[in-house]
Amino acid sequence: MRIPSKTRATASIIGIFAGLSGASHGPGEILQGNTAPSGIMIKAWPGLTALNGEPAMTIVPSFLVTGVLTIIFGLLVAIWAAKFVQKKNGGLALILLSIIMLLVGGGLVPPIFGVGAGIIGTRIKHSSESTKHGGIDS
Repeated sequence: MRIPSKTRATASIIGIFAGLSGASHGPGEILQGNTAPSGIMIKAWPGLTALNGEPAMTIVPSFLVTGVLTIIFGLLVAIWAAKFVQKKNGGLALILLSIIMLLVGGGLVPPIFGVGAGIIGTRIKHSSESTKHGGIDS
């Protein structure tokens, strides 16, 4: 079993946190039914006053569809961070998935963590790069 680098572990942990945190907005949006949001800024859980209703944004004109897409993209972010962030363009893909999660109701803060994890993911050294320098990773 290969031990992941510290950079990959950091990107994966932060990305998994971002994805699951983003996906947690989905059920609150689904419970609001197939109604149209009043604007681009929404509250995923309007009854949750401790977090000001968990603010989010969406470009989707239905709370129900927004919630489903939020869960899907939140889980995609988490899975991508866990399994594929170390791939050649894995960090960039994680950034893109996080931006999509932002646009479909995954909250305002979780996508920031996802983008951060993606930026960290772009810093992962690849084995093909290390072999160019005599196989020494720095």
